[in-house]
Amino acid sequence: MEALYKSWFIDFEPFNGAQPENWSKTDIYSIADIIYGAPFSSKLFNTDGIGKPIIRIRDLKNQEFVTYTTEEHPKGHLIQPGDIIVGMDGEFRPYIWGNESAWLNQRVCIFENKRPKGKAFVFFAIKPLLNVIEQTQVATTVIHIGKKDYDAFEITLPDKTSLDRFDEITAPMIDQIVTNRLENKRLAALRDALLPKLMSSELDVSGIDL
Repeated sequence: MEALYKSWFIDFEPFNGAQPENWSKTDIYSIADIIYGAPFSSKLFNTDGIGKPIIRIRDLKNQEFVTYTTEEHPKGHLIQPGDIIVGMDGEFRPYIWGNESAWLNQRVCIFENKRPKGKAFVFFAIKPLLNVIEQTQVATTVIHIGKKDYDAFEITLPDKTSLDRFDEITAPMIDQIVTNRLENKRLAALRDALLPKLMSSELDVSGIDL
């Protein structure tokens, strides 16, 4: 997907190496809505699996459920499989969420694509913009990104026909990535549940013919 995005929208290879004149500069909000996490109370967090999982910045890379909350925040938003998630402190990397639904905590946001199949275009459009902010920020402790930074994001918007073609190719790839990650999570959970029983001989598999 990234190679295709670079070929079409950076190097303009299908367009004789030059950006088509009918492409235009616009802001990020022309292709995505940004949903911000709610300020859930950390006093209600637990690691015992009570309530619903809540995703913090530290959970984005491994996409594991570590922390749970019993709180039902009025501004709470549930992350869904396939959402594009970005942490807003420390490092600014987009992730395609590949786990079950979970609460979106503060300082984590979702770039929700406006085009029904436009997730890949949003992902690769924001990736270099986030990287620029990360590389240019100077801080003695932790660097931050916020709404004013997102408001300044400028992208080149291709024509509808080119976008439609790109979406048709990449949408099934995104779907397959998410499906594979969900299946991996389920298999890992099954392994973790069965392995202790096998090791303790609680489950007898000696009669299974392999």
